[in-house]
Amino acid sequence: MGTWDIGPFDNDTAADFGDDLDEAAREERESIIRAVLKRAADPADYLDASDGERAVAAAALVVGQPTGNG
Repeated sequence: MGTWDIGPFDNDTAADFGDDLDEAAREERESIIRAVLKRAADPADYLDASDGERAVAAAALVVGQPTGNG
Protein backbone atom coordinates (compact mmCIF):
# COMPACT_ATOMS: atom_id res chain seq x y z
CA MET A 1 0.00 0.00 0.00
CA GLY A 2 1.38 3.37 -0.90
CA THR A 3 0.38 6.95 -0.53
CA TRP A 4 2.40 9.59 -2.29
CA ASP A 5 0.43 12.83 -1.85
CA ILE A 6 -2.87 14.21 -0.52
CA GLY A 7 -5.01 14.17 -3.68
CA PRO A 8 -8.01 11.86 -4.11
CA PHE A 9 -6.09 9.58 -6.49
CA ASP A 10 -2.71 9.82 -4.76
CA ASN A 11 -2.69 6.35 -3.22
CA ASP A 12 -2.47 2.86 -4.68
CA THR A 13 -6.07 1.89 -3.94
CA ALA A 14 -7.58 4.98 -5.57
CA ALA A 15 -5.19 4.78 -8.52
CA ASP A 16 -6.21 1.15 -9.06
CA PHE A 17 -9.87 2.22 -8.88
CA GLY A 18 -9.16 4.82 -11.57
CA ASP A 19 -7.51 2.15 -13.71
CA ASP A 20 -10.53 -0.12 -13.24
CA LEU A 21 -12.82 2.68 -14.42
CA ASP A 22 -10.60 3.36 -17.43
CA GLU A 23 -10.79 -0.32 -18.39
CA ALA A 24 -14.57 -0.59 -17.83
CA ALA A 25 -17.04 -0.03 -20.62
CA ARG A 26 -18.37 3.52 -20.64
CA GLU A 27 -21.91 2.39 -19.81
CA GLU A 28 -20.68 0.47 -16.73
CA ARG A 29 -18.79 3.34 -15.09
CA GLU A 30 -21.74 5.03 -13.41
CA SER A 31 -22.83 1.81 -11.70
CA ILE A 32 -19.27 1.15 -10.53
CA ILE A 33 -19.05 4.63 -8.99
CA ARG A 34 -22.49 4.26 -7.38
CA ALA A 35 -21.54 0.89 -5.88
CA VAL A 36 -18.34 2.31 -4.39
CA LEU A 37 -20.19 5.25 -2.84
CA LYS A 38 -23.00 3.03 -1.49
CA ARG A 39 -20.50 0.65 0.10
CA ALA A 40 -18.82 3.58 1.88
CA ALA A 41 -22.10 5.20 2.94
CA ASP A 42 -23.52 2.02 4.46
CA PRO A 43 -20.70 -0.26 5.63
CA ALA A 44 -21.63 -3.61 7.17
CA ASP A 45 -19.65 -2.98 10.36
CA TYR A 46 -17.03 -0.28 9.84
CA LEU A 47 -15.59 1.59 6.87
CA ASP A 48 -12.50 -0.19 5.64
CA ALA A 49 -9.63 2.15 4.65
CA SER A 50 -9.60 0.80 1.09
CA ASP A 51 -13.33 1.38 0.70
CA GLY A 52 -12.86 4.91 2.00
CA GLU A 53 -10.02 5.61 -0.41
CA ARG A 54 -12.09 4.41 -3.35
CA ALA A 55 -15.07 6.48 -2.16
CA VAL A 56 -13.00 9.68 -1.95
CA ALA A 57 -11.80 9.10 -5.51
CA ALA A 58 -15.35 8.36 -6.71
CA ALA A 59 -16.67 11.49 -5.00
CA ALA A 60 -13.95 13.56 -6.67
CA LEU A 61 -15.13 12.28 -10.04
CA VAL A 62 -18.75 13.15 -9.27
CA VAL A 63 -17.87 16.65 -8.07
CA GLY A 64 -15.71 17.21 -11.15
CA GLN A 65 -18.52 16.53 -13.61
CA PRO A 66 -19.92 19.51 -15.50
CA THR A 67 -23.49 20.35 -14.52
CA GLY A 68 -24.49 22.42 -17.52
CA ASN A 69 -25.31 25.35 -15.22
CA GLY A 70 -22.43 27.53 -16.06
